[in-house]
Amino acid sequence: MSDTKNDLNDLAAQYMDLWQKQMLAQSSERVVEDALKSTQAMNEQMGEMMKSFDSPEKVQNWMTTWAESWKAQIEKTTGQPTANPFWPPTAGTASGNDQHNVAELEKRLATLEERVLSLESQLKK
Repeated sequence: MSDTKNDLNDLAAQYMDLWQKQMLAQSSERVVEDALKSTQAMNEQMGEMMKSFDSPEKVQNWMTTWAESWKAQIEKTTGQPTANPFWPPTAGTASGNDQHNVAELEKRLATLEERVLSLESQLKK
């Protein structure tokens, strides 16, 4: 039994040695080095791009352009038109009786004003 355990330990040690050699060989390959350089260059470009977003409008314009390009790619891939997949559509006009909605809003505001006055009077005591 002891020999079997030793054989398994030796086999595991050999496997680990081979795995480490393989990882070292791959990490020294030109492909990995090129990929790391490309990633670093992309990170630097992204950093420069982010510096140019000095206003909310610029960020919104970029996000809209980015979302529209993805939307076009999705439509091209699926062959079906799609809504903007990154945020909900803007709200449309309200339906129903506008006069009723205004009256309901005024009623709710009056109730809230009463509650605020009540709370403020309790704080002053």
